[in-house]
Amino acid sequence: MAEQADPAAGAAVPMRLLAATDLSSRADRALRRAVMLARSVGAELLLLHAVDDDRPRSLVEAASREARRLLREQAASLPELHGVQARQVIEEGDPFEAILRVADAEAADLVVVGEHRRRLLRDIFVGTTLERVLRHGQRPVLTVRAAPAGPYRHVVAATDFSLHAARAIRAAERLGLLRGAELTVLHAFEPPGLGAMALADAPPAAAAAHEAEAARQASSALAAFLADSLPGMAAERRVVQGRPATAIKEMVARLRPDLLVVGTAGAGALRRAVLGSVAAEVLGAVGCDALAVPPEAPR
Repeated sequence: MAEQADPAAGAAVPMRLLAATDLSSRADRALRRAVMLARSVGAELLLLHAVDDDRPRSLVEAASREARRLLREQAASLPELHGVQARQVIEEGDPFEAILRVADAEAADLVVVGEHRRRLLRDIFVGTTLERVLRHGQRPVLTVRAAPAGPYRHVVAATDFSLHAARAIRAAERLGLLRGAELTVLHAFEPPGLGAMALADAPPAAAAAHEAEAARQASSALAAFLADSLPGMAAERRVVQGRPATAIKEMVARLRPDLLVVGTAGAGALRRAVLGSVAAEVLGAVGCDALAVPPEAPR
């Protein structure tokens, strides 16, 4: 059983996963992935549904009773749930607020959500429940898009060599998402000074040499990042030139991984207002499952 130390008690406690569902058939993929993951790491599983409380009290209570019944039925329809310690939670309020509230109250190690509105998520990502959970939360969030057929086999992790990127990859490992999977660590770079060289009408050979040197430096930096921040972790290294968000999306489309791992560090104190621009653009566009890990909460 995967456990983590409880600093207050000095003992190890099981992981806890929170799976949010809107009770639709579309939510089955996320629930099945959450059950599969909970079983693999020996984690406790919370099944959460939020009930709209912006109605008369009698209607809210009736909706809560019906939601509890439907949640029991949905859980019963998952044969994979047998043998997994699971609790069903009905929470009142806006879905994103309910997810954050329960995740914090239960000290969830991971929040698992489904892609309920594909067009909204892809086209107008900002403002969705998922984006708000990522922007305001302090917990890793696994977005499930594909029907789970087994453990993840190929994982791509994007890095900018920051502590946040290393933390995201370590979180994926701790949560059991890398177990048995091929890991590719990807860095996208833009050679500095290319614009100035173009304005100066530099010879094509000089620009090509500059790009080659920038690629060499990026490759060396990626190797150093893995050795220093993720020692002992086996991974394929990939360095690609281009605008980071665009290059990551293109490589995900080309490599077709089961899972993408990204850190969601925004611009310092503005993180609560703006999700990291690269993370926001990538998470709203890729077709595979995605693990988004926020920066460590300030102490």
